[in-house]
Amino acid sequence: MYRVAPSTVSSRSQPQPSIRLTSRILKIAKSYNVQDVPEGFTANLSSTLEKLYAWEKKLYKEVKDEEKLRVIYEEKCKTLRKLDSLGAESSKIDATRAAIRKLLTKLDVCIRSVDSISSRIHKLRDEELQPQLTQLIHGLIRMWRSMLKCHQKQFQAIMESKVRSLRANTGLQRDSGLKAILDLEMELREWCISFNDWVNTQKLYVESLNGWLSRCLHYEPESTEDGVAPFSPSRVGAPHVFVICKDWQEAMERISGDSVTNAMEGFAASLHELWERQDEEQRQRVKAEYVSHDFEKRLNDLRVERARARMRNEDGGASERSVVLSESGRVSALDDLKVDLDSMRKKLEEERARHKETIKLVNNAASSSLQSGLVPIFEALGNFTSQVVKAHEHVRFQQPQSSSS
Repeated sequence: MYRVAPSTVSSRSQPQPSIRLTSRILKIAKSYNVQDVPEGFTANLSSTLEKLYAWEKKLYKEVKDEEKLRVIYEEKCKTLRKLDSLGAESSKIDATRAAIRKLLTKLDVCIRSVDSISSRIHKLRDEELQPQLTQLIHGLIRMWRSMLKCHQKQFQAIMESKVRSLRANTGLQRDSGLKAILDLEMELREWCISFNDWVNTQKLYVESLNGWLSRCLHYEPESTEDGVAPFSPSRVGAPHVFVICKDWQEAMERISGDSVTNAMEGFAASLHELWERQDEEQRQRVKAEYVSHDFEKRLNDLRVERARARMRNEDGGASERSVVLSESGRVSALDDLKVDLDSMRKKLEEERARHKETIKLVNNAASSSLQSGLVPIFEALGNFTSQVVKAHEHVRFQQPQSSSS
């Protein structure tokens, strides 16, 4: 069995601070407490990691104390050799030897304490951590299988739905429609962020846990003709919890949520386009209505002016030519109104054509939103979840039995 404590020989190297569990890892672990712990377990994964952290802090302190004593011990040994070579008084030599014996006693106590704490850490790792990690991964597999069924049903429901397009809101309640589309886009982007955070958090958790365990092994890379052989806990005879965590990390590294992210971002982009189209339709509608009102006003002015001219013509009883002369240019004013009216009529037709084209663009954007949005999202979620389930199923939970000769 591999020791967590460094070697107790005189050439003991400095303990690696990376073997200590950080508070970040402990915080992440608290979100992975398994509720359906089998009978006989009195602790959960979070508390086990906290106990390992506490014991490793004690181990680190004992190793540092032992190294300080070893430095003092070596200095005393040098002093003793120097006294012997110089032929110093026996009292000084005896005092130095007595100090060395005391240091040896303290060193022995430290070494025994290191061994005891290391054994405790190994017991926690093999008897509590390994079963709890196994239970956690089994629970995650059940969760992902359940989510796979859910996403498959969601995908099927979308495909079988008769209403597969958003309704373009170009009526009087267009302001609320714009807000609804904008809210949906924001919720979708939040969904995308939450999905990525969730997957990345799981990857970080597994990476941190496996990284901590791998530093508990004294492993020297093996060079072959093809280069440095990849690290394999089973090949070096490490406890099986190392194999589980190594397989788990490799499984998580094979998982990619890019297809889901792309589908969500694509749907959000189509919703944003729909929002822009409807916003443009609203501005175009207001502009067309303004031109229409102005046209109606000018048309009414022309009708009034014509009525006045007709009344003046009837009252004066003059000829058409005298009317033109007596009106001092009023017929010219009517002509100007007709010219303005014709120009405004053309402008109104153009604005109405633009508005009609804008409505068409809005309807096109709305009709493709669900088909090009929700369907790819749930299809990608189903494929992603299936990938996660298969990756977790490759974790080797059982240690292979050695064949008897």
